Amino acid sequence: MKKFHILNSINMGIFCLNFDEAKKFYIDHLGFFVTMDSIIQFDSGTSRRLTMAHEYNKNFSIEFMHPSSIEQANRIGAKGGTINLFNLPTRNIDALKERLEKTAFFIDYVEAPYASFLNLEDPMGNNICLYEPC
Repeated sequence: MKKFHILNSINMGIFCLNFDEAKKFYIDHLGFFVTMDSIIQFDSGTSRRLTMAHEYNKNFSIEFMHPSSIEQANRIGAKGGTINLFNLPTRNIDALKERLEKTAFFIDYVEAPYASFLNLEDPMGNNICLYEPC
């Protein structure tokens, strides 16, 4: 009988039209770093592959992908029945709030007895919730 290892990793694909804008946002504001940024050659042309991991949780990674159809392009930023694309713990949420509250990315900030929450919208229109436990 084979034994399987269950890895505690989360990999998320995000449709994206502007990789450089997404890369800058996720590095500058959310604490991600690039794990791969390369051009891939296919018989039908080229594609860019951009993957990133989070600095505090390296098991959480995202990959930006160009939509391959009009239907996929139309889904960019569509909420798809979710409130947030993901929730992510952060450190020094007050500094992030101060830096982001006058940008187009800022949605709102909520303080609760157990945590503070900073709700943002990424360049593709996806809602993201950053939180810092008290």
